[in-house]
Amino acid sequence: MAWSLGLLSVGPRLALVGERLTAETGWKMRLLTLGLTLCRVTVDRQQQTVLVERRRFWLFRRRQRIKFDWIAAVTYGYSDQSFTGFFSLKHDSFDVFSVGLWLYDDEEFRLFAFFGDGTFTNNTVWPDWMYASRFASDLTGTQEQESRVFAEILSRMIDVPMLPPRH
Repeated sequence: MAWSLGLLSVGPRLALVGERLTAETGWKMRLLTLGLTLCRVTVDRQQQTVLVERRRFWLFRRRQRIKFDWIAAVTYGYSDQSFTGFFSLKHDSFDVFSVGLWLYDDEEFRLFAFFGDGTFTNNTVWPDWMYASRFASDLTGTQEQESRVFAEILSRMIDVPMLPPRH
């Protein structure tokens, strides 16, 4: 069993106020990128829209408004981006959970990625108890729980199913 620690994950800040959900690039990502990138997603249930505002390189801004009618599903997916996972059968994973929108024109629109330290994985022929110390001292981020909550709230607000990404 891994111990969860919020400092080991990076994801957006979420705020639910009335009928409006706002997700914005978190402070850890802003610090890591020196403020080069910013994303704010506002889901407004009354106006039936998702407003996506992105800023790149401090200057270039883009706003997109997506109506609920254009959204077929919320996409939710996982990938292990651990470098050592490619070369070793036992490794500590680096989790990336992505949340996006699948539009009716068959376009997938990625909103946010939640990433951080994952759990220790044993895919060797040896039993897990041989790595008991690794499992006992394993720390993991909260990216799985946070991304899941965001995807579920998004799915309920827009009233569409949650599906895996197509890529």
